[in-house]
Amino acid sequence: MNKRLAKLQKELDISDTHNMPSTDIILKNVNNKINVSPEERKIYMKRKYLKITSIAAVICALAVTTAFAADSISGKIGEIISYFQNDNAVEMTSLEQLANFNDSIGKSISKDGYTLTLDNVAADDNFVHVFYTVTSENEPFYNNSDNNAPIWSNSLNVSADIQCVINGKLTGVSNNNHENGYFVDQHTYKCAKKYNVSGYNIPNKFNLELFAFISKADTSEENYPVAFTKLFNGQYDGITDNDKNAVWYISTDIDKSKVKISSITKDINLKLPNSDATVEKAVFSPFGNQLVISTPSTGDPDNVIANIDSFALYDENDTCLDILNSDLSVNGDGSSRNSLEFLKANKDTKQLKFVPVKYSYNTEDCDTIFNSVGTYPIEYKINDYGKVIVTGIRITDGEIDIDYYKDGFVPYDPAFVLQNDNGENAKPGDKFSSTLYTDVNYETNSYTARYVFEAYDDNGKLLPIPESSKADALKQQFTKLGVVKTDYYTLDFDSAVTVNLK
Repeated sequence: MNKRLAKLQKELDISDTHNMPSTDIILKNVNNKINVSPEERKIYMKRKYLKITSIAAVICALAVTTAFAADSISGKIGEIISYFQNDNAVEMTSLEQLANFNDSIGKSISKDGYTLTLDNVAADDNFVHVFYTVTSENEPFYNNSDNNAPIWSNSLNVSADIQCVINGKLTGVSNNNHENGYFVDQHTYKCAKKYNVSGYNIPNKFNLELFAFISKADTSEENYPVAFTKLFNGQYDGITDNDKNAVWYISTDIDKSKVKISSITKDINLKLPNSDATVEKAVFSPFGNQLVISTPSTGDPDNVIANIDSFALYDENDTCLDILNSDLSVNGDGSSRNSLEFLKANKDTKQLKFVPVKYSYNTEDCDTIFNSVGTYPIEYKINDYGKVIVTGIRITDGEIDIDYYKDGFVPYDPAFVLQNDNGENAKPGDKFSSTLYTDVNYETNSYTARYVFEAYDDNGKLLPIPESSKADALKQQFTKLGVVKTDYYTLDFDSAVTVNLK
């Protein structure tokens, strides 16, 4: 990771999503601090938009990751894609489609006691999935007392920076990318990356390159490999063979046509009502559906966010399609291009109806609806247009999982409030040691909100789970679940625009 950007991310990081500063303050901080090139701004906003999805960030901007693989499906494709041979593997899209449409690569490069292996690639018009493994031949990545340490911050201070390039373009500067990794053992780390390529117009045959730099985490910026310095500065054409030989480098050719994925792209070119944004196209794919939207931009995230958040999406059956709030790419060259992934649709969808959203911007007096936990489903009517339906809750040591789906227009991930009978916090740990992950269950168009105990000491080592956050204690204290109402907007159906896709 670019160290300058990492420092800025740390300065603006927000630990408690229910007590966030107002969006105006966040945007002001971003604009003041990020006086960098357009490429750096893209990367920064891509990561920070996980917590700045819209005006509703005040109460419910949540990071979106992906869902834990079901045992049956995971077992089915475990032999095909080795990443899924572990309980810590997460679903990046439909696992069944990944099982059907992927190329086994198996290319490796070894250097200085480490080996990088490109295991699999699954590609279509929307996403390129990259599965790789990093192994250490000598020093372990962690010791037995620190077996949850991430590869980029562990007891040995080993840092792994891995960049993916497709046809000469650095994939990290687009939005709507996902990544998850885990340790198989002390010497083996597996990772899956899902790159959004819907705005790239990648041909059926393309070249994919992995650049990896594995070193001690305290390596000075001056000693970074030339290849990475050039990549961060957008100078791909200037990378020489010597630059590639100095890092872990793998190149392979991919043919996404041979997997015969039934992807359909529909050109739309619709200027959204009451907005400066233009919907360029819709891409329907087994790996996920996306809208590609362009917005006039001079690098001001406020402008881009307001335009992206300007509509609700319905199909020909008046089913409200879930738009996944993941991240945002902001460019300063006059136009920002983003892709929004959406659920509950496929290549047979006949219409898309864009309904303008009018915000009241009154988020200070939002009520919270509470229900007792234990009997499911639990229904929360959070506005005049939509509901959140909780279908179950699972509690293990250090973790509370809430399964739910959205019925109607629920524009953001719901802001859950976990309490005991006295109205006190019931999440694992306190508000600074409970991390929220929102997983997307693609097979069922549903979600899982995971509250996980994650606290670190001054050396970055994960602390053990305290007794108060063990399963039995959590079951005793977690008695009420609340959802914050989001009724500060109206849908303008009279101004809706319908696009016929057939």
